Amino acid sequence: MQFEPPVEPVVSPPPVVLNPGAENPPWSGLDLLIVGLVLVASLFLFSAIAFGIVLHSSISKGMSATELSKNPGPLVIVPSMTLAYLAMLIAMYALVTRHGQRAFWQTVGWRWPGGLGWLGFLGAGAFLAVTLGELSRLLPIPKSLPMDQFFQNARGAYLMMIFGVAIAPLAEEMLFRGFLYPVLDRWLQTLFMTPRQVRRGCIWILIIAGWGYVEHRLPLAWSVPLAVVVFLAVGALVAARSLKSRERPSTVVLLPASTTVAWGLAAGAISGHAFGVATTLLLVLAAVLGGFSMAPTPEASAAGKWGRVLAVLVTSVAFAMVHGEQLGQAWGPLLVLFVVGLVLTSTRVVSRSVTPGLLIHVGYNLMLFGVLYIGTDHFRHLERMTQ
Repeated sequence: MQFEPPVEPVVSPPPVVLNPGAENPPWSGLDLLIVGLVLVASLFLFSAIAFGIVLHSSISKGMSATELSKNPGPLVIVPSMTLAYLAMLIAMYALVTRHGQRAFWQTVGWRWPGGLGWLGFLGAGAFLAVTLGELSRLLPIPKSLPMDQFFQNARGAYLMMIFGVAIAPLAEEMLFRGFLYPVLDRWLQTLFMTPRQVRRGCIWILIIAGWGYVEHRLPLAWSVPLAVVVFLAVGALVAARSLKSRERPSTVVLLPASTTVAWGLAAGAISGHAFGVATTLLLVLAAVLGGFSMAPTPEASAAGKWGRVLAVLVTSVAFAMVHGEQLGQAWGPLLVLFVVGLVLTSTRVVSRSVTPGLLIHVGYNLMLFGVLYIGTDHFRHLERMTQ
C-alpha cells in the first residue's frame, strides 16, 4: 500500500484591510470610466445639435459655421453642457441603484445640513470668493481670458450666471467629490499599504507622463486617432483579462489605464506651458511614490492617511484642470481654482457628504457673479470686465 504525501494546505494571503475611515463606495473605477465616457459623448452630441440650431436660426446673425465654431457663445455652450450634465447624472443614478443596497442620494453622501447650517456654508463660499479674489491680486491674472467671450452681451451673462450658480456646482460636485474622490480614496489607501503596489503606481505615472509627451508632440490629426486606438486596445485588454478571470475589471488596473488615455487626449489639446507644469508634477509624484516604495510597509492607518491626502490633491488638480481651457491655461487662475478644489474636497472629507461642498461652491460662484452684476451695472457695461 502506497501512501501519498500529505498535501500542504494552500494559505491565501491576508486581504488588505482599509483603515476604518476609508471610503468604500459601491461603484468602481469601471463605473467612473463609464460616467466619464457618457459625459464626453453627450457633450459632443448636444454641442453638435445646439451648434446646428443656432447656426440655422436668426440668432447667429449671418455668421458662418467657421465663425460660430470659433466663438460658439453661451447659446451653444450652456444648453449642451446642461444636457450633458443631465446625461451624466442619469448614468450615475443607473450605476449606483443597480446594486440595490441603499437609495441613490444616501449612497453618494447627500445629507442636507440641519437648521440654518446651509446658510453658513453659503456664507463660507462667499467669504472664500472674496478672500481668493484679494489674494489673486498677487498672481499674474491675464486681463482677458477665453471665457470672456461668453460675456459679450447681457443675455449671455444671464445665461452664464444661471448655469454657474444653479447647474455647474451640482454636476461638478457630484462628479468630483461624489464619484471621483471616493474611488481615489479607496484605491490610493490600498496602494500605499503594499510597497509592490506603490512601485506599480510609480511605473504607471511614468507611463502616463511619457504617453502625454507623445500625444503633446504629435499634430492633432494624428494624436486623436492614436488616442482612440490606444483606448480601444486598453479596453480590449481589460475586457479579455476580466473574461479570463471571470471577475470584474480591477480598479488597480482600470483607473491607471483610463487615466493614461484621458491624459493623452488632454495633453494634445493644452498649451505647452500647462503641459510642462503638469508633466513636472507627474514626475515629482513618481519620485515621491518611488521613495515610498523603498520604505518599510506602513501601518494601515498611516497608509490610509497618505492615500487620503493624495486623493484630495489629485481630485483638486482634476477640478482645476477641467477649467483650464476656459482660463487659457493661465497658471494664476488655475492655482486659484486648485485652492477652491482643495477647500471643497477637504470639506467632503470632513463632512463625508457632498452637500456642504455644493453649498460652498454655490456661494462662491454666487459671490463672483454678484460682484460682476454690480460692477457692470446689471450686465449693461460688460466692457468693464477687462478694465
